[in-house]
Order: sequence, then C-alpha cells, then structure tokens
Amino acid sequence: MPAPSPKRPPGRPRSDAARQAILEAADGLLAEVGFAGLTMEGIAARAGVGKATVYRWWPSKGAVAMEAFLAGLTPRIAYPHTDCAVDDVVTQMLRLAEAYRGAGGRVVCELIALGQADPEAMAVFLDGYLLPRREAGKEVLRRGVAAGQIRPDADLDAMVDALYAPIFLRILLRHQPLDDDFIRHVADLVFSGLRPR
Repeated sequence: MPAPSPKRPPGRPRSDAARQAILEAADGLLAEVGFAGLTMEGIAARAGVGKATVYRWWPSKGAVAMEAFLAGLTPRIAYPHTDCAVDDVVTQMLRLAEAYRGAGGRVVCELIALGQADPEAMAVFLDGYLLPRREAGKEVLRRGVAAGQIRPDADLDAMVDALYAPIFLRILLRHQPLDDDFIRHVADLVFSGLRPR
C-alpha cells in the first residue's frame, strides 16, 4: 500500500515569486510613504496579488514591513572578509551608516518603534536581523582576536554594543549627523582600547 501523500495546507499553494514581489512592493512603499502610510491593500496592489495572499505569508502589516525592509538592507551591509578584521568592521559600519541616511534611517526608526508594540514585528527584527548580525559581527571580531589584531580578553558582546549603539542613537535622535567621520571616530575609540598590548 503506498504511503499517503502529505496534506497540503488549505488555500492556494504559496508562490516564491509572489512572496518576493510582496517583499519588494513593501520595501518600495516603506521608502516612499513610511510605515504610517503603508497598507496591506497598497502592498498587494503593487505586488499584483490579492490581500489574502499577503496575509498567508505575514500576520500583520508590521511583520511584512519588517521583513521587507530587512531583506533589502541585509545584503547591502554584509561584512567584507579581508586580512584585517578591524578594517572589515569599519567598512561594514560605514555601509550601515550609508544605508541609514535618509529614508532608510527613517524607516528603521519607525520599525524599531513598531516593534515596541508589535511582538511579531519585533521577533522578525530580532531573529531575522539583529541577532544574526550581532553573531556575524562577533565572528569578524573573533577573526581579529585569532589574527592578533584584538586583545584575546576582549568582551565581544560589549564591543558590538560599543561600536553600533552610537549609530542607532544618531538615527533615533537625529541630534547630530551620521557621517563617515563619526563612524571612523567611534571605531577608533573602541579599537584603540582593545588592540594587543
């Protein structure tokens, strides 16, 4: 007797092409109208799908917005892999600052605020972006320790916080510019105390 075929979930099958179109539509709309102007109807219309298709993938506007923004951002801010881990971190910080200038910074502020009231959106931010990015950063720092560029007793979690918290402070408060000189200054302050003696 043949094995029973696995049950398909109710409704139409999910399409990877539709999912990608939804993410691209949401990311584009976020940049144009911000989170407050974003609607599930607008996302569906731009993606060329029904609103129910959007809800099949994401339970809320916040969840789709968070995933769309992060899907567009993450490839642009990848860490390079050279012989100098310190330079790799600085390069990535500069990429991040560039991505956060203008609409990208406004959107990330809106999404961080959204995450305070929307646990699903915050889960997407933490699991899909922040925690993997922190781990990637610590891996680069571990390379620096192994290469003798960073002290072996350095607290890598504290280093990541010290390097990146000033970026988030500047995009959230907008009290000072987030320019390349600032990024290099922060990196120099952090790394100068953590170079091998």
